[in-house]
Amino acid sequence: MKKYLAKRALLMILTLFLITLLSYTIIRIAPGDYTTLKLGMQGALKTGSISSEAIEQERKLYGLDKPIIVGYADWLAKFVRLDFGRSRKDGRPVLTRIGEALPITLILNAISMIIIYIISIPMGIVSAVKKDKAFDRVSGVFLFILYSLPHFWIGLILLLYMSSGEYLNLFPLGGIHSDWAAHAGSIPRLLDFCWHLVLPVITLTYGEFAFLARYTRATMLEVINQQYIMTARAKGLAEKKVIFVHAFRNSLIPLITLMATLLPGLLGGTVIVESIFSIPGMGLLAYESILSRDIPVIMAITTISAILTLLGILVADIMYSLVDPRIRLEAKI
Repeated sequence: MKKYLAKRALLMILTLFLITLLSYTIIRIAPGDYTTLKLGMQGALKTGSISSEAIEQERKLYGLDKPIIVGYADWLAKFVRLDFGRSRKDGRPVLTRIGEALPITLILNAISMIIIYIISIPMGIVSAVKKDKAFDRVSGVFLFILYSLPHFWIGLILLLYMSSGEYLNLFPLGGIHSDWAAHAGSIPRLLDFCWHLVLPVITLTYGEFAFLARYTRATMLEVINQQYIMTARAKGLAEKKVIFVHAFRNSLIPLITLMATLLPGLLGGTVIVESIFSIPGMGLLAYESILSRDIPVIMAITTISAILTLLGILVADIMYSLVDPRIRLEAKI
């Protein structure tokens, strides 16, 4: 195990280096001038209200006066010290801005994932056991309809019919708190926060709910038709034990592979949902940072997402050996 973890750590460091180098290079060579986009200088330069000295100071401040390799080396040296610099939008430390957006995104996505897995996995198992029966056919049609509906359309429909006041006014239009919540107690403030998350959670869950349920059904069908499942039934084992102990455990490996992508997803947030419902989370922060070419924030989000992706893959590999003892970690590299 120690030898395997040491090899994976070295591989993760190399992969992270290549990801950050490529990301930094793409940002630097992207069309449009970094400082011009920040200060809105296109019109100001014509009037002469912004001097060339101010432009040069802006470029030096963010290392844009240096070659790409040198600028990346400076960024890497700061990253090793866990210094992501300051945001070019408001001058605050990047980690401060991420610290404000991260808890909101974590809560929103964690609630969505719990709901998705609690409902979709049992539904997928039942659909596999009752293949081609009424439940399987009806649920399949229903789930495919859900999966075909785009998130932005569902979000806008929910706002129109549930929040606009034209039809119903059951939920707030956006944000995470009402105006009165700032002066309310902890329990009313918590309830208000949860009430604001109802529509975003619905928008996030329905598509993944449909995908995971059908994915679980497909993996279960592959296992149920195996010879050892027939042997377990022939021995007289209870059907629940055959399904949940023998079949479901051996169908977990594809599901674990899918779960490995959830960790960075919890951080990255959902740009569309957070934009529609005006939620100040990581997805909206990343979107605004890309538009304003906020290199420090973009690099911080990219780096943390890459780290979480690599950790998710490592955790998945370790879970493989726990689910299936035949898998040995030392043989994977």
